[in-house]
Amino acid sequence: MRAMASWRRIETSLGPLAFGGRTITLVARTTAVHWGNDARAAVVVRSRPVHVEVLDEDGHREVVQIRDLEYALIAGITMAGIVGSWALRAIRTRRSSG
Repeated sequence: MRAMASWRRIETSLGPLAFGGRTITLVARTTAVHWGNDARAAVVVRSRPVHVEVLDEDGHREVVQIRDLEYALIAGITMAGIVGSWALRAIRTRRSSG
């Protein structure tokens, strides 16, 4: 029997938390992927913050979006590694030929 993957995405929240007359709620998007159909199945869970909801004492609601910087950070680290290794190789080549 073939193992099937199922995908589930839900929004979860932490809060509400009250600070200084404001109510703050953190909302995250949780993604779960389940591979297999028995006790040995693999489950991958990833949760990312989406936005923060702030409700002040006058009842005004403000939603602050949270940007996802993980992909940009990983790309920057990868590029720095590639450029660094290229520069190191160039320096070693110049030293050995000169």
